Amino acid sequence: MERKRHRIFDHPILSYFILFLIAQIFTSLGGSIDNLLAGFIPGYAAEVTMMGKTQMSASGIGVAIGAMVAVGLFTLWFRKEFRGMLGLKGMGTAVLMLLPVLILHWIGSVASWVQFGTASVFIAFLRAFAPGFGEEIAFRGLGVANYMRTIKSEKQITVIFWLSSVFFGLVHITNAFVGADPIMSVIQALYAVGIGLLLGAVFLRTGLLWPIILGHMSLDFMEFIRADMGSS
Repeated sequence: MERKRHRIFDHPILSYFILFLIAQIFTSLGGSIDNLLAGFIPGYAAEVTMMGKTQMSASGIGVAIGAMVAVGLFTLWFRKEFRGMLGLKGMGTAVLMLLPVLILHWIGSVASWVQFGTASVFIAFLRAFAPGFGEEIAFRGLGVANYMRTIKSEKQITVIFWLSSVFFGLVHITNAFVGADPIMSVIQALYAVGIGLLLGAVFLRTGLLWPIILGHMSLDFMEFIRADMGSS
C-alpha cells in the first residue's frame, strides 16, 4: 500500500520543530491540571521567577497526561504507517544501554543528599513526571519518531540524533532566565546534550518511549529529592 503523504509532516526537519511545539502546547494544557492539584497537595507548587516576576507554579502529573495525549494523537494520525512507541519488546536492550550512566548519576545524587539534605520524596516523585514524560515526548518521542517514519537511511538518521540532542541541551540554557546561575546553566546544557545523546541512542535503537521516559524520570527524581532542589 502506498504511504499517505502528509506534506508538512513529511519534511523531516521542519516537522521536528512543529511537533515539538505541538507537544509543548499539550504539556502546557496539562500543566493547568498540576496547578489545580497544587491547591490540594502542600509543597507541590514552587516559586518561579521569570523576567523579574515571581509566581507559584506546579509541574508534574498533569504535564505527563498532556504529553501522552499528544502521543496518542500522533499514533492515531499515522496509524497505518507507524507501529507506535509504547510497546515493551526491546526493554532489555534499553536497560543495558541506560544502566551504566543511570547508576553513576544515582550515586552522585545520593552524595548530594548527604551534602544538602533531603526534601519530600512524594513531591519529588510527582514533579519528576514533568521532565520524564514532557521533555522526552517533546524532544524525542514525536519529532524523532516522525523522522524515522520518513527517513529510512541509517546514515541520515544521525541528523536527528544530533539535532534532537543538541536542541535538548541548548534549551536548558534558558534556565538562566528563571533565576539559575548563567555559568551553571551552560554547564547543565552541556550535560543535557550528553544525556540527550544517550536517550536518543536508546530511542533510535529500540523505538520505545518507556525506557527513555523512565530513565529521564529517575534522573530528575533523584535530584528533586535534594533539599536545595525541592524548594525551587
